[in-house]
Amino acid sequence: MDLRQLRYFLTVAQTGSVAAASRVLHIAQPALSRQMAALADELGASLFVWLARGMALTRGVEAL
Repeated sequence: MDLRQLRYFLTVAQTGSVAAASRVLHIAQPALSRQMAALADELGASLFVWLARGMALTRGVEAL
């Protein structure tokens, strides 16, 4: 885990969307998705729940 991944995570959480976060961060959406998957694998937990429109934090991440 590095600071870049944490910054990406915070931006996705704030925008509620990987697509919106990729625009804010000025990086490609697939690259951002890979970074979020890598962070989730490293932590051993799901970070987001996919909704009909966008995404939300899981309960465990919200509690943290």
